[in-house]
Amino acid sequence: MFINKNIYVYLGLLLLAFSSCSRSKFAAMNTDPDAVLVIDPATELTPGELSIHSNNFEVFYDFVRNINPWTQKYVGLTGNSATFQQSGGNINNRWGTFYGGVGTNLADVMHIIDIMPADKKAQYAFLRAIAGIPYAYYAFYVSDANGSMPYTQAFRARYTTPPLLTPQYDPQQALFDTLDAQLKAIVAVLKSNPSVNQILPGNNDIYYQGNVQNWIKAANSLRLKIAMRLMKRNPTKLTAIANEVINDPVGLISSVAEDWVFYAGPGFGNGGNSNPGALCGEINTVSFMWKTQDPRTRIFYQKSGITSQAMFDSAQAQGQIPASATWDGQSYRGQFANPGASQNPANAAYFKTLNFSFNGAQQSVNYPSQIQQTLTYAAYNSNGNGTNVFPVITYADVCFMRAELAAGGLSSDPLTPAQLYYNGITASITNYDHWGKTTQLPDYTPLGSNEITNYLAQPGVVFDPTHAIEQICVQEYLNFYINPNETWALIKRTGYPSATGAIMPLEDVSTYGAMPRRYSASYPSLGDLNFNNATQAIDDMRKDPSYGDPSDITGHVWWDAP
Repeated sequence: MFINKNIYVYLGLLLLAFSSCSRSKFAAMNTDPDAVLVIDPATELTPGELSIHSNNFEVFYDFVRNINPWTQKYVGLTGNSATFQQSGGNINNRWGTFYGGVGTNLADVMHIIDIMPADKKAQYAFLRAIAGIPYAYYAFYVSDANGSMPYTQAFRARYTTPPLLTPQYDPQQALFDTLDAQLKAIVAVLKSNPSVNQILPGNNDIYYQGNVQNWIKAANSLRLKIAMRLMKRNPTKLTAIANEVINDPVGLISSVAEDWVFYAGPGFGNGGNSNPGALCGEINTVSFMWKTQDPRTRIFYQKSGITSQAMFDSAQAQGQIPASATWDGQSYRGQFANPGASQNPANAAYFKTLNFSFNGAQQSVNYPSQIQQTLTYAAYNSNGNGTNVFPVITYADVCFMRAELAAGGLSSDPLTPAQLYYNGITASITNYDHWGKTTQLPDYTPLGSNEITNYLAQPGVVFDPTHAIEQICVQEYLNFYINPNETWALIKRTGYPSATGAIMPLEDVSTYGAMPRRYSASYPSLGDLNFNNATQAIDDMRKDPSYGDPSDITGHVWWDAP
């Protein structure tokens, strides 16, 4: 069943008048759209930013059930079904979130400021610019897996006469250009020296509390993030944007203290849908992390149910582990992503609960390591406290993007690929150690003083110019552990990690279908107000043979050129 996404567009357009928790004041103003200027625009910024992270249906359907299994970050406790890459029910929650939450609120912020008297409007120039950054980010996020979407003409119904209820769709290639131009203009505003004091959002800004310098760096980093999607379509333009933001005097996010991250209380977002219970890490990934002594292993995964030679021997002696198996010393181990692995008798211990007696006590355990659910939702820890973590763009992300570009000859970065690679790993491990503490992982052991140094010296981690791009991408994959969309985009954009890779190969699951690459689309019904624009958008995307049938989730959007 396909959802008519235009319903969400209309809801978003109309909800400019009627929706959001801060909009009760609008009820008495419906006869005068311009009366919204009496509302403090900063109060509209908060729900717009919060909406980016609060859709727990997206976490459950898009991330836990689909994107993470597709990218082999999550595997079922008893393995994958043969159809695990052919799912896709109830996904694409981001579309409705934009048109019914993020976009409506942030468009309001900008409109409220735009209609202020000139003298007052001048005081809000920075606040308006700041609102445009998460607005651009989420539009990019929606288009990333959908392609064409209403943007330039979206959210205008409340402020146009007659109401604009038939917004045109921006083709993805044009949208990316628009977003880049808007972000560049926003940076120019935030760097300006206004003649009047600026009213900033303070704590109404959930990310940086109105810190202008940090928002400049976030905007530049977002420009780089969007430009990375051009790698297969327009590497020349990618290079131009990359060099521009790298050489910007304010620059990009340059430390973990400047990360674009939202920290929320333990109950934020109704985390029951965030639960990765009965899901495990993938066997090759967990083994690579174990062998390289990756400190993030204990943050990503719970220990295996078999943690010692003595336990292993007892389970084996009682017929729970095949006689042909040998103890390998691993305290963490993954599950096979390949559904066919369950047919191999040598793998039998991975696909069942092991019931045996050990030291006089009955054991009922599983061989594969399950996901650390507290990292994905802090309230799962034993005391129900902790802080949830929602990264958007981090310093580690920026380092790895720059490393990729430098290694591929696509930038004139002053740092070498190796320097950027090591900086990215260090930042990633530092972040996850902090997040392990803030989410209050059960029995978490904080990062030791020599762990990062030791990890950077491991085979497969030491920078090797002959495998530079693959190494960088493997580390990006690990870094994006709690950022599913970027994991998905990384594989689509670079092909790594790969089943044929030399560093950390994922399993070859091609026998069971291709990895989905976009969300499905469906033609609108004849009664749809925006029938012509929606139909034209799909028809235009279909002109690229790689897009495929609208309902084919293995098709490609524009940036994801085959």
